[in-house]
Amino acid sequence: MTSTWQINPAGKGRFLPDDLSLYIGKNTLVKLVLEAMEEINAGNAERDGRESRSVAFESAMMLTLLAYCYATGVYGSMDIQLGMQRDQMIRYLCAGDYPDICVIRSVRRYHRETITRCLAAVLQRVWELRFCGEDAEPTCGVPYIEASLTRWFDMNSSPDFKREAEERILQAARADSMAADL
Repeated sequence: MTSTWQINPAGKGRFLPDDLSLYIGKNTLVKLVLEAMEEINAGNAERDGRESRSVAFESAMMLTLLAYCYATGVYGSMDIQLGMQRDQMIRYLCAGDYPDICVIRSVRRYHRETITRCLAAVLQRVWELRFCGEDAEPTCGVPYIEASLTRWFDMNSSPDFKREAEERILQAARADSMAADL
């Protein structure tokens, strides 16, 4: 659970910290994750023309849990399970149903696209709240990223949120793979 700035070799970087709650607080982050999941469920129901095709309550809870954890830099399934004991927000999102490691991995594997869409929406909203408001401070006192952010703001573009979401999910899969190798 670190808050590092990472730049990948292709030159496109992750300009948000691993733990987005450092920018907006845990309560606001949970609200954004819940809103994103609600929009995804509404879009699924609207597209399919019926409510039964939207994500079931149990799956929605798990998808929301994973999106929140990945947005706070908690990637490994074991770390998520430990977070259920230590983190009040993770317990809140579990709604009394505490999944084991295998369930967490399975949900990530079978609902990867939904998690990616939810997480990308959250990343975009945090970016907008942090950097696109009237009082936004793009460099936030981190001098070594100032040039890159200035270039982004000059070009009127924003990060590839879907790609960052996918990278966070890959990081979760890597964390689980490394844990299995121990």
